[in-house]
Amino acid sequence: MSLLMASAFGQTFSDPIFNDFASPAGDEVFMTQCSFDPDAAAVILRKDATVLPDGHKMFKYCRNRLKILNTNGLDEANIRIRYYHFGEYEKISNIQAVTINYNNDGSKRMSPIQAKDIHYTREDQFYTNITFSMPEVKVGSIIEYSYLSERISYQLVDYWYFQDDLPVLYSTFDYTLMPGAEFSYRVLKPKNMPISLKEYKTEGRLVFMMQQMPGITDEAFMDSKRDYLSRVELQMNNYGPGFEREKFVSTWPELTQQLIRDEDFGMMLGKKIPGTEDIVTDAKRIPSSKQRMDLIFRHVQKQLSWNRYVGIYARDKLKTVWDRKTGSAAEINILLLNLLNESGIPATPLLVSDRSHGKVTTTHPFISQFSKVIAYVQIDNREYFLDASGDQSQTELIPEALLNTTAYLVDRKHSRFLTISDPVHYQKRNISIAARISRTGILSGQAFIMDRDYSRLNHARQLRYDKEGYVWKNFLKSQNQMAIDSFVVRNLDIDSLPLEQLIDFRQQLEVSSDYFLLYPNLFGGLDNNPFLSENRYTDINFGCNRTISFNESFEIGEGLTIESMPKPLMLRLPDTGMVFSRLTDLSSDGKRLVVKIKVDINRTLYPPEDYDAVREFFKKMYGMLTEPVLLRKKP
Repeated sequence: MSLLMASAFGQTFSDPIFNDFASPAGDEVFMTQCSFDPDAAAVILRKDATVLPDGHKMFKYCRNRLKILNTNGLDEANIRIRYYHFGEYEKISNIQAVTINYNNDGSKRMSPIQAKDIHYTREDQFYTNITFSMPEVKVGSIIEYSYLSERISYQLVDYWYFQDDLPVLYSTFDYTLMPGAEFSYRVLKPKNMPISLKEYKTEGRLVFMMQQMPGITDEAFMDSKRDYLSRVELQMNNYGPGFEREKFVSTWPELTQQLIRDEDFGMMLGKKIPGTEDIVTDAKRIPSSKQRMDLIFRHVQKQLSWNRYVGIYARDKLKTVWDRKTGSAAEINILLLNLLNESGIPATPLLVSDRSHGKVTTTHPFISQFSKVIAYVQIDNREYFLDASGDQSQTELIPEALLNTTAYLVDRKHSRFLTISDPVHYQKRNISIAARISRTGILSGQAFIMDRDYSRLNHARQLRYDKEGYVWKNFLKSQNQMAIDSFVVRNLDIDSLPLEQLIDFRQQLEVSSDYFLLYPNLFGGLDNNPFLSENRYTDINFGCNRTISFNESFEIGEGLTIESMPKPLMLRLPDTGMVFSRLTDLSSDGKRLVVKIKVDINRTLYPPEDYDAVREFFKKMYGMLTEPVLLRKKP
């Protein structure tokens, strides 16, 4: 008989696990502000999960209770539950949800969600989203919902995140191990946040509890938010009695061997793929290994489209993927690995975790730390990281999402960790401006912008997607009374050349009494300081080194004279990780002003403890960038 009895959807709100469902405590009812996160618009009062086995299946009861503290928190009433439906791996049922309000006389008013208002939408062939909006929500409302997740396998256990975007008052994770199984776990949290752990050995049960955790919000240039959320991570080690014991990995060498033997990973390597003979033959005719690699990479990238599914395992045979012309990231890159090796280019599978997925911890062989597999190639002592499922336009450039991450090379004899970084290529932008200022304060001229390396990659991607939106976002949105008369793009489809943009523009300068104000920071994208918050909880990850330079020449029209202009100066951090310089020069006749500005970021990672220095540098730099040239109208 099943260990769990599913309760029916209804308005009684009986729950076999959370017996206090829809019964908030007095301090929760009267709370008007979160004491440990005073600016929060809403607070999660309870965030709990109970995991139980039933044979090889895993049942997980989840419950969230939250309170709306002010009008900015009303959007929290829109609930989304995402689950993996492929192969019926997971099912979600027993959804119960209620909004709790209190009348003036203190009586409780319950507004449950109706089954007809719960919507199931397939995101793709792998994931489904369940969405519903809670009824009768207002400031002071308490929202509570719970559901049951049923999975066909107990092997994979999601990490449990005690912390969230919103502050969390209490969070409990109650985990019962499958009988006869062993597992590993680790807890990651700040030192100043205690955790309670109760162990019930006879039941094979662990109960973790944390409380009073502030919310973690998005910060500029941060990695995955999940890296900074307090959590417990679990992984099955083995299961089963005696000689029938099914062993899971507990060390990295074991993980390597398991992957090499896996029919959806290692067993797919080294196989010839019908239909690819011609491309392999053409590649073998090319003497240059680099050019041969580029040919194979471009062909796979052109022939196959990504179905938006990541992961490290292939679901279909490679011949099926090739014939269908679409596949997952794993299928496309495993196919790439095979063609490279068949063409004489030694290529090895590399497990990676992009920055949005989270950091890899090398002390625990948790396969769920990785988001996808790519191809790793070495030619003439130079490393190449190839992902044919994405929009990697140059094999020399590492996909930006992988910069400053840790990867694992899956090699039978030489598996190891790699740190992915790129000290050679920068995000480079050069802006040249030749313009004239009329006596009526009209600035008109031409800007020539040249983007290289990662700057080229980013701007080319935006231009291909929406050229009109690109112009608005990058040139018009932040500039008052700016008009673009002409916009020409060159080398958009020639990856080996810099991306060039030519802009004919006009702008009415800001007027103050008898003065016009000219701000030389034009078309550089340095409009808003990203580091305004007083505190920082996450690493600053710029990904790659960055440099942006302005070379501007302004002809001063008749009837105008320069009253004052920014002084030449240099600003730098002690380690020279950040440098800002500005030069200004006015011709002897006062008719031509030249401004040269350069910003260099030569260090890509800063921990939170260095934030004060970074924040102070950016504060001063943006103050200097917004210093105007003051032009006076002659009487």
